[in-house]
Amino acid sequence: MSLRHAILGFLSLRPLTGYDLKRYFDNSIRHFWSADQAGIYRALNDLSDEGLVTHERVAQQTRPDRKVYHATPAGLAALDAWLAAPAPAVVRREPLLIKLFFAKRLAPEALRQLLEEELASVEAELETFRGIVASIRAEPNTSDESELLGPLITLTNGVRTVAAQRDWLRALLGMQVAGALTAGALFEELAEQLQR
Repeated sequence: MSLRHAILGFLSLRPLTGYDLKRYFDNSIRHFWSADQAGIYRALNDLSDEGLVTHERVAQQTRPDRKVYHATPAGLAALDAWLAAPAPAVVRREPLLIKLFFAKRLAPEALRQLLEEELASVEAELETFRGIVASIRAEPNTSDESELLGPLITLTNGVRTVAAQRDWLRALLGMQVAGALTAGALFEELAEQLQR
């Protein structure tokens, strides 16, 4: 996914400052696409140079002027073309899986600690999702429910993905604690999962 297209997507909803864009990233899509403030401003400059966004200066009394960005018609057309195109294949890099691939080198206590720490991290991520869902439900300002469709679709993906990770970690940890984490047991698990 392109940072540029995410920015155009947010600007298709409403005009925003660079600071507001960072808040939108952090409060809505951070669980699958993060962005830092510097990257957002670089992308805004590039989009502006290409005529895909424009901005207006809004004077403030006690602070420097704000730049409020708007998607141009060309920017909205670029967003629509990108939305309609097939998504490229994702290259996954997961440090935990690299560690687990070489788990044979870990002492049983170290493996247990690794799994417990990862499980705690996943549980914290699910708690963050609970907070996001609660805040969406608490906001009565959405007059058009269709505006929630995309955010809820992506949120559902995040929750299901993290819940599956939690369940997998719990199963591994349970097997490891019981002394049943063996190649044979994992082959049985794979066969069961592949039959579903």
